[in-house]
Amino acid sequence: MSSPPYHLRKNKAADRFAFIEAIRRLSKLGGDLDEYTYYGMGGPYLEDMRLIYEFCPEVQMVSIEEDPDVYLRQGFHLPCGIIQLKNCDMCSFIAEYESLDSKSIFWLDYTGLDYTHFEDFMTLLGKVAQGSMVKITLRANSRDYGWDKPEEERARLIEEFHRKFSEVLPNPNTDLPRENLKFTSLVQEMLQIAAQEALPAVADLAFHPVSSFYYNDGTWMFTLTGVIWPRKDRRVVKAFKSWEFANLTWENPKLIKIPDLSTKERLHLQKLLPCNGQRGKILSAELGYLIDENAQKTEEALEQYAAFHRYSPYFLRGTP
Repeated sequence: MSSPPYHLRKNKAADRFAFIEAIRRLSKLGGDLDEYTYYGMGGPYLEDMRLIYEFCPEVQMVSIEEDPDVYLRQGFHLPCGIIQLKNCDMCSFIAEYESLDSKSIFWLDYTGLDYTHFEDFMTLLGKVAQGSMVKITLRANSRDYGWDKPEEERARLIEEFHRKFSEVLPNPNTDLPRENLKFTSLVQEMLQIAAQEALPAVADLAFHPVSSFYYNDGTWMFTLTGVIWPRKDRRVVKAFKSWEFANLTWENPKLIKIPDLSTKERLHLQKLLPCNGQRGKILSAELGYLIDENAQKTEEALEQYAAFHRYSPYFLRGTP
């Protein structure tokens, strides 16, 4: 079965809303959002830019798109007149980009996992101004490396992974875990090494992580967001520490796995949210029936809904 269209993926949508909240917290660092320009890879529908215009209208926006036909579709789907459309690939754009001390927000929203993506990330970190935010999304599917294939094929794929990513692996013999959380944690560690290479300890600025997530909307993806800020300055921690989804110390990424609930079920549960304690158990008791194969999985699913309910989109059928 094919994946849902890019703009209708609920876990990806929650990731976008979390990003919006992270952007809004940049004002806690002492500046105004009208000082920022957002650079993204919005796809044909420019969904991320639509949300930024809705929630952060003072941010200027630039879309980078390599495919000429998608570029034309973007022109048709422009949600507002302030978005600049550029028909080029992100690597070329980063090579020519100069911050001129202007603050930027970048989302390197890739669909694969390739070393060139790490190179883009490292180059960009060395160019953006203090106070800028960089988010990167990468494919992080352990099944890509042959866990369901014959031993010889799996060994070849793992060897290829080690060769391709040798510059950012924790050690040359790094194991490739099968479990999704462990694999995405490895990808996060690789990005941490890349950030340290781009901004070494002798540099005044550092990449401070503020959030990281992993989710599946057809394949497993990992996404990391951080702020470029003076290495020893604690203001990033103060700005984000009260956020439920903050990851300020390179801890394991948080899972986004929003359950399928009807609009009626969501409205019924809304009166209990937000709530403290065992949120999944509280919501499960309120429903009075299972939404997954057993009670434990139902509670886990509803715990996810309780955590991400403000970011969970409504997809409704309409007549054009």
